Amino acid sequence: MHGVKRRQWTKDQLKQKKEKDRMKIDVYSSLVNSTLDRRDKNDHSLTALEDTTKLLDMNPEFNTMWNYRRDIIAKLKTELPLQFWDKELKFIMVQLKKFPKVYWIWNHRIWVLNNYPGSPASVWERELDIVSALLEVDARNFHGWHYRRMVVGKLENITGKSMDAGELAYASKKINNNISNFSAWHQRVQLIDRMFANGEIEDRKEFMEKEINYLTNAMFTDAEDQSVWFYINWFVNYPLVQSILGKEQYIRFLESMTTNILMINDDDIEFSGSDNSWCLKILLVIEQRQKELSPGFESHSVQYLEKLVVMDPLRKNRYLHLLSKQ
Repeated sequence: MHGVKRRQWTKDQLKQKKEKDRMKIDVYSSLVNSTLDRRDKNDHSLTALEDTTKLLDMNPEFNTMWNYRRDIIAKLKTELPLQFWDKELKFIMVQLKKFPKVYWIWNHRIWVLNNYPGSPASVWERELDIVSALLEVDARNFHGWHYRRMVVGKLENITGKSMDAGELAYASKKINNNISNFSAWHQRVQLIDRMFANGEIEDRKEFMEKEINYLTNAMFTDAEDQSVWFYINWFVNYPLVQSILGKEQYIRFLESMTTNILMINDDDIEFSGSDNSWCLKILLVIEQRQKELSPGFESHSVQYLEKLVVMDPLRKNRYLHLLSKQ
């Protein structure tokens, strides 16, 4: 790290460190071998369980040990006291804090919750509070968002009540805190689609109009952020937008979006001397819809694509292919 002095090791200190590291490696290797031997012998004892605890404390990314641990717990399930399950959840949380993006730790946690005796709603409600706290620390952790969806789904199954409206408010809060939160935008897409499918939105047109205002504000807040453009791309092509607004209002929406995006792009040209590539990409998406709805529409797609060929060389061949179809 900058500004932090690097420790200067003497020869004796280096020798001692290497010896300590060697001893740690020897202990770890020995424990791995003995525990794998237990697994191969179908040892599902408490001793074997304790060995997996030691190993996973040393290396929480050891997926084989998480699998073996589940096998042991499954075999001992009827003998384990209720306190064991709470202790197991605490153990997993310790590992998650060290490695919050390791799939198998999250997988083990959801397995423990699903096998928690009685699997009461209170346990899942507590879990929702925990994942909310984790997302306060790292709001863009997609593992955490995926896990949250599973927890919410379980609570909905237990209670028989939809939590979509509350989850949409939660996603909005996270976006408002950090517009670059791609995971929250992705969550928004899933929730809105499900809420319409399940008839959870009373005034569908009012909802769409508010959503247009929301994405327009987001676009002007940070025109450089790809998360916003990802959402706009989805919204423009979402079939329900046109069917709910009606063809004429949908066309006016596309025209308004074009005006706003061109305004943002002009600002970028004035500020940096260059077009905004995201503006051009979304203008192409919007024009495609306009051409489908309005035969004879005056397109500027060739102009946008020619600019993108120069601005975005990594995707040059794609733009050239699209140009050949104009």
